[in-house]
Amino acid sequence: MIELALILAALFFFLASALTSRPMYILSQKYYSKRVTKHYGFRVSDLHYSYDQMVYFISLPTTLPYIRDALKEDLIIEQDYSSYFFPLLKGIKISLKQKNEKLFLAYLPIGNFRLPHLDKLQQEGTIDEQTYLRISTTKLLQRDTLQEVREEVYKQLQVGRY
Repeated sequence: MIELALILAALFFFLASALTSRPMYILSQKYYSKRVTKHYGFRVSDLHYSYDQMVYFISLPTTLPYIRDALKEDLIIEQDYSSYFFPLLKGIKISLKQKNEKLFLAYLPIGNFRLPHLDKLQQEGTIDEQTYLRISTTKLLQRDTLQEVREEVYKQLQVGRY
């Protein structure tokens, strides 16, 4: 009887861990966004976005040779979550990894990841702030969006902001 209780407790723990983890968070955001955007007649992949609110921690364009000579593949993008259990995406971090050293270059907070179409819908009162945040989170987690963010940061390191 005790063995059965321990097995059930362990099963419950692993099931609860899986259901409250990051992969489940990403999946739930994706399905929620798909349902809402279908209702309003657009797709998340078709949304345009702005990099204006990305925060850089170095001056642009940089004159530091080890940053300037870096390859695009040296830029690492990491998602910044509030916690492992019941996570919320706070933003993405962009770092440069060269010779076993990691230099933090930029950060894009999810609240500052603006999508003009969603701004319009929010201003009209069609969607609320939470819906906006969930759809923008889905957009920011897409592989194509992350690749475009990497390219934008690389371009800013080489050319500068203006």
